[in-house]
Amino acid sequence: MNKLILLSLVCTSFVATMPFKASAASPVDSTGETNLIAQFRRNDRQFNVYYRNRGARQWNLENTYLNRRQAEQAARRLERRGYNTYVQLSREVGRRFG
Repeated sequence: MNKLILLSLVCTSFVATMPFKASAASPVDSTGETNLIAQFRRNDRQFNVYYRNRGARQWNLENTYLNRRQAEQAARRLERRGYNTYVQLSREVGRRFG
């Protein structure tokens, strides 16, 4: 009988301390900045921005971005400077945070 009472107290205290809903990390916090860990776990992708001089053959990697919008902004910035650009989805998966 004592074991049953003790077990019921332990189970009751465990249930009382459990949260009723999951608190997942939001990809965008209250300040409007992106939470990079939550975003990376949500979509395990990176976007590479390549550029070259007009008429040149070799493409150079400018940078790697976690967000397609940021990658396209960087590509437009380089195009305004006179470069040819393209954005490519990185083929590597599971590089960080894991």
